[in-house]
Amino acid sequence: MAMQGDSLRPSSAEGDARTPILLKVEAALDYPNALARVAQCVLENPKKAVRQSLGDLSAASQSGQATIFRLCRELGFKGFTDFKLALAAEIGHRGTEPDRGVSLTVNSFDEVVSLISRSVLSTRQLLQPELVASAAPLLLNARHVNIYGSGDSGLAGEVLFHRLRRIGVRVRVFANVGYAHEAAEAMTKEDAAIAVSQSGASPDTVEFLRRAHHIGAFSVAITCHPKSSLAKVSDVVLQMARMPQPGLSEQMIGMPRIVFIAEALAIAIADHTKASGNTSAAN
Repeated sequence: MAMQGDSLRPSSAEGDARTPILLKVEAALDYPNALARVAQCVLENPKKAVRQSLGDLSAASQSGQATIFRLCRELGFKGFTDFKLALAAEIGHRGTEPDRGVSLTVNSFDEVVSLISRSVLSTRQLLQPELVASAAPLLLNARHVNIYGSGDSGLAGEVLFHRLRRIGVRVRVFANVGYAHEAAEAMTKEDAAIAVSQSGASPDTVEFLRRAHHIGAFSVAITCHPKSSLAKVSDVVLQMARMPQPGLSEQMIGMPRIVFIAEALAIAIADHTKASGNTSAAN
């Protein structure tokens, strides 16, 4: 089953090209310091970044020119000029530059709604439908699907558990890290594992998926960071949008992202079941 999963990794140029550039840059805020400073400068004023020279951006971000080139390559571009051309095209297509600095207060209900909407819409832009569709039969046909997320990500795991169970997946969710690791050790190639971590760096969650992946179980990472430690031990990465720092509970505002991903998986599984039924009837 792991070999099947290898073909699902979202490494295609087509899928990468569909991801909005500013979402890619936003995810880079959690890269090492110098790379993150460049990303922050671009996000603070994308239009200005398009007009800046390599030297200008280097000075503004207090990062070396080699660091800027590295970030451009990390984001999937050949170099700085290639990145600026693509960013300029995206800004032009949007018509207006998005407001990325949300000042949120407890009583600002409309801004809460806006932030929640943005989290879901951005996740939709990052999520590749072909990956979800390809993962659906592997989850549906698995002997067991084990889910784990540590801390607040455990709530996201519960959401996935209840939605997938309703669609007929043989799923289990673990709140205790010891039980989760034991379950991972007992898995086989007939099983699947889903690990949820916004940062993709939670040691307990990475270890859970690493054990499952090592055994050969189909392994899915749900994270904001497709190049994280968690992603490296997965067959498929379903990427969530990175949340800003709003001043309210980031996890609570971000929870609709996992609701959307759970619904996307449920739709894909239902479509697969329907298609399989139609194929059997035709035969």
